[in-house]
Amino acid sequence: MQEITPQETYEHKDRFVLVDVREPYELAGPEGKIEGALLATLGHELIAFLETADSSKEYVFICRRGHRSAQACDLALSTYGFEKIYNMQGGMMAWNEMLRHMK
Repeated sequence: MQEITPQETYEHKDRFVLVDVREPYELAGPEGKIEGALLATLGHELIAFLETADSSKEYVFICRRGHRSAQACDLALSTYGFEKIYNMQGGMMAWNEMLRHMK
């Protein structure tokens, strides 16, 4: 699993498929969501997504702080053979901090 910073994710957002693995209620919370990110909650939804996803594309997995997205990366790599996967460091907490500094 490779790590990617929120800044790198932001700068190259069009290159990646962004996959948010949080629970749906979290998207309406204070951390919000990244426009264009797919929701595939860690568990059955993520498994269903990985079973049909194109493994040749590049994926960035996102959660609140980076722990669940790391689990998603491990699953994609070890069970489904994805190679171009990244865990966004610090998750949405770090993403929002980066956006605050950009203003």
